[in-house]
Amino acid sequence: MSIAYESEQQTRKKRVDIALAAQGWKIVPFVDGKSVPDYDRCAIEEFPTANGPADYALCVGEQILGIIEAKKITIGPQGVLVQAERYSKGVNDSP
Repeated sequence: MSIAYESEQQTRKKRVDIALAAQGWKIVPFVDGKSVPDYDRCAIEEFPTANGPADYALCVGEQILGIIEAKKITIGPQGVLVQAERYSKGVNDSP
């Protein structure tokens, strides 16, 4: 499959998940009711924020250190940065 036809989901699984795992992050789904400290050194998929779900929230200890918003490879970074910034600002009002 050409990268021009790679979906966002395929980009996440083939590229982002692999890169995160290579850096020692455990990729886990968000579980309602589970607290952030329970996700130590995890990349939480579909983490809910006040501004929509982020593709990944990077957690260490009791803190969310960053938000990652993945897009298919053919989409440029500018719109993604705005979206990730919006999600990161919504983290304070999230579970």
